Amino acid sequence: MSKISAKINDAIVISSGWQPNIAQIENATLVTQDCKPKTIHERITICDKDSASNIGSRSSLVAEILHPANYSAFSNLETHVESVLQWCETNLSNEGQTIAVRGGRIGVRIEGWSGRTIEQEIGGALFEAGWKIDLTKPDITLRVIAVNHEDSHTSTPRGGNSNLIWGVKSEGTSSWDDRTAPKRPFFKPISLDPRLARSMANIACPEGGKILDPFCGTGGIILEAAELSLKAYGSDADSRMVEGSRENLAWAEESQNMSSDAEFRRCSATTLQDSWGDEAPFNGFAFDPPYGLNSWKSDDGWQLFADALASCSEVATNDASLTALLPWPPAALGVDLVRDPTNSDCVTFGKQWTVVVEMISNAGWVVEDTATIPVHKSLARLLLVCQRIPQ
Repeated sequence: MSKISAKINDAIVISSGWQPNIAQIENATLVTQDCKPKTIHERITICDKDSASNIGSRSSLVAEILHPANYSAFSNLETHVESVLQWCETNLSNEGQTIAVRGGRIGVRIEGWSGRTIEQEIGGALFEAGWKIDLTKPDITLRVIAVNHEDSHTSTPRGGNSNLIWGVKSEGTSSWDDRTAPKRPFFKPISLDPRLARSMANIACPEGGKILDPFCGTGGIILEAAELSLKAYGSDADSRMVEGSRENLAWAEESQNMSSDAEFRRCSATTLQDSWGDEAPFNGFAFDPPYGLNSWKSDDGWQLFADALASCSEVATNDASLTALLPWPPAALGVDLVRDPTNSDCVTFGKQWTVVVEMISNAGWVVEDTATIPVHKSLARLLLVCQRIPQ
């Protein structure tokens, strides 16, 4: 293995373009206790090496991790070529390894940026400094990426600083596609994407422990939680779902070589103390309650959701976390619920957001964070992140 002598402890986590708002929340929960992550772009998290390693091993929303790494506000190409070369001299030890420089861009193109020029000039300077260049299978891949903000609808800059990030690529894209719902023996069209299911499990139990999904459906969240080595428990009022989840768990254990500590039971999400009292308390909860296409307009499912939250509180540790998906109107996708909580578009189960927050509090939880997920023209989803109110 090639040796790289890092003189700094900064690492850069580059999230995939799929749901970067959720990746931000997930990354923040997975950093070490003393780390204060910094977000310079919706897909870019600056943190320490240990935090980046933990994120890379647990998240399915990681595209790349750079370590050692650095970044600066973008000015011009000539200045950055010098900055990166000085950084390489300080932070990389040339011990005969091969190296390749790979340029890249995230967001709208920055005026004056050229990935090819960066590759040629930095690569050429490193060659002159005695490095061996190998563009096919290098020991070290030095990534130099221009980062700019963009408007997803117009593909034009929407504000925020342009930056240049660079560092040694230490990890690649996370694996998740082998666990998509159609590949399991039992699935329904409503089954969660495994990337989302894993993020919910990570946010609910970032430090391990017991996790419960009281609306387990086809078992997607529990499968991801089990692969994270959590003690995972799932239940559903529908016996077909419970049996199907068990079938999927057996499949994952065999086809994915997964060693799980998981269990499924048939029971109501509103009487968890009766059904799961022998395993309580739980450190986290993650679930996707049942709702129809237009549930954000009507109160169908409202009471079930409210009762389930209260039931979770009864079997939770004092510091438990909870993640849930709620139906959400597409018109409210861009609303900041912290700055504009009374926005009339913000409705779920036919209730205004302020009413939902009050109910959540009465059930023993406080809203810590939210993220919206577009689905189609008639439905979006709201990822709800809650912390239990200590008793």
